[in-house]
Amino acid sequence: MSSHSYRVHLLRFLRRHSTLATFVGGFLFDSLTMQRIDAWADLAFQFGYLAAATLLLVYQHHELTGRWTPGHLTSKLWRYNLEALHFAYGGLLSAYVVLYFRSSTSARPALFLLLLVAVMVINEVPFVRGAGYRLRLGLYGFCVLSFLTYFIPILIGRIGGWVFLLSLLSSAAVIWIVTAWLAAPGHDRTRERLRLFAPAVAVLLVVATLYVLRLIPPVPLSVQFQGIYHDVRREAGRYTLVYPQPPFWAPWRRDSRPFERRDGDRMYYFARVFAPAGFEHRLIIRWEVFDPSAGTWMTTDRIPLAVVGGRAEGFRGTAVKANFASGRWRVTAETDDGRAIATLSFQVEDDGDTGERGWGTVNALGRCCSNPRQYRLSSHVVENLFSNP
Repeated sequence: MSSHSYRVHLLRFLRRHSTLATFVGGFLFDSLTMQRIDAWADLAFQFGYLAAATLLLVYQHHELTGRWTPGHLTSKLWRYNLEALHFAYGGLLSAYVVLYFRSSTSARPALFLLLLVAVMVINEVPFVRGAGYRLRLGLYGFCVLSFLTYFIPILIGRIGGWVFLLSLLSSAAVIWIVTAWLAAPGHDRTRERLRLFAPAVAVLLVVATLYVLRLIPPVPLSVQFQGIYHDVRREAGRYTLVYPQPPFWAPWRRDSRPFERRDGDRMYYFARVFAPAGFEHRLIIRWEVFDPSAGTWMTTDRIPLAVVGGRAEGFRGTAVKANFASGRWRVTAETDDGRAIATLSFQVEDDGDTGERGWGTVNALGRCCSNPRQYRLSSHVVENLFSNP
């Protein structure tokens, strides 16, 4: 195929699927430029996307109801109003996927992506095009709530049930105000506002249900780095994380999983937790072992740790486990209401070797420090704490 023919086919594809192309374009743009969740430049972009989506929805509805017609100068640009709306939604979606994904190591953030993609796909199905505008309002409600779910905690420095309820009610208030701009004047104006409000309310109730089921990641918190180690040392504010020298065929290993246990060994869970500036919250580090006879995970320890935000590299801390047996283990960093931020599952195995062990070390950023052949494990237990220095 010649280059000219290739360009022709590409242009035809983009024209036929222009909505999809702009949606993906917005997604890729924010994926490449997204910084930390409390970066005001990124928050300004997201607010701009929401403002653009609001204006486009209002004028689309005014055009649909005959209350507005694009002028001569704006008509050329208005031809692409649907593409612009999808670009704004794509930008918002990319931000939400990146930020919610960072806030949990589980597959839970995929629920938001699946919900957004499902609404977008349904909106493009020909036989539901008549209801497309109301579906876009539902998607708009989801975008507003997804933004306020972490924006309000950033402002007040807290997360929890009452904070999410505040985000939910604030989202409903914003959408109700937008319906006032959409509904035409008349004696049935309140009924028209309720009709427009209904799709967004349905979406808000779905998200609220997901929150009650603990399926929404605890934004704006996130674990930047975590691992299981044989020893953790802190000297002059610097952490050294010690793990067995990996075999030559596994040079990527940078922690002690699987954990090879000898008498007197301790297990250390180390993590760096990011929280926005001025943010305070209590985390729980939960140690669990799998009970084969019962077929369930049994909690052995729950260690509370206070986290105060503001450090770009995150709070650094460790939780220590001294008495443990071989088997399947799991460590979860979660909020005090049980919302998992990060989970590590690993196997503990008895080490029958009695010879000297070779060790590797990394710093708190997960970068290699040195790889001594021999290393004496510390007899001093690093306390269960998170620190900011």
